[in-house]
Amino acid sequence: MKKILLAGALLLTALVAGAQTKIAPQMQKGMKKVYVAETTTNIAGQKSITMTVETQYAVTDVTADGYVMDVTVTDVQTDADQKDLMGRVVSLSLAMLKNVKTSLATDKDGKVTKILNFEDVKSGAKKFIDKALEEVPAIPGFSTDMLEDQIMGQLTEKAITQQIQMNSSPFALNGKTITTGMQDEYLNHQGVKMMRTYSIGEDGTIEAASAIDMKPEEMKQMIIDQVEKLMPAQAETIRQNIDALISSGMLKFKMDVKDVYNFQADGWASGITSEANSDMMGQKTTIKTTVRLKQ
Repeated sequence: MKKILLAGALLLTALVAGAQTKIAPQMQKGMKKVYVAETTTNIAGQKSITMTVETQYAVTDVTADGYVMDVTVTDVQTDADQKDLMGRVVSLSLAMLKNVKTSLATDKDGKVTKILNFEDVKSGAKKFIDKALEEVPAIPGFSTDMLEDQIMGQLTEKAITQQIQMNSSPFALNGKTITTGMQDEYLNHQGVKMMRTYSIGEDGTIEAASAIDMKPEEMKQMIIDQVEKLMPAQAETIRQNIDALISSGMLKFKMDVKDVYNFQADGWASGITSEANSDMMGQKTTIKTTVRLKQ
């Protein structure tokens, strides 16, 4: 009996490990999908903030290479407290997102290949950053101009396209052939190198687990580069003492993300859950997101 059970367990493990799934949602001109994403952010020592964003995905054209998709934020809500800085910035960002349309080109599998109105997207992002920085109180040695230049410098079409493919969106896995144990490397929105590992559940769900994938020397250089950009006057001091600061835990960087995707028969995501945990220089943050297909 023991041998039979062991053989059965090994067979099941082999089948799961060998399974593969191609993510290629069915699309046709005129098709519309509406998703509602609810995100709760908990920063240690601060009141949690919940945001709800409703987004419409509309296939507006069929091309020789794939499709054109208009993504429009149709509704936003938040319980953010207007009395604190984080609450005001969150409220401002949501208000500026509403009714914003992003036109995307995809391949035949629905993988995003180009942002057709990229200049409009970038202009909108700059307006938001300008308004958000007006809320930030002056900090000695900290340059908001340098911060804005750094953020805008990172807002390239390639970077945004990669974020679409790596965040918890209905587009994230399109075009991928997933197998258990498959990995891919990416830079998150903070410039941190991450490794993502996939697994396929018996029920067809796909789990993507991400963690920081940087060697100690890479981490040190990333920290120094950030300080040089934002607080150049402090850069040399940080450079000379970085080993001691890392050993003390003051410059601790830890981050992990777990996303779980469920799919409909037509290949579109029916639901996504995500939990991201980070410990950045003593500030612990947990972000939980649930995305559901409304229609």
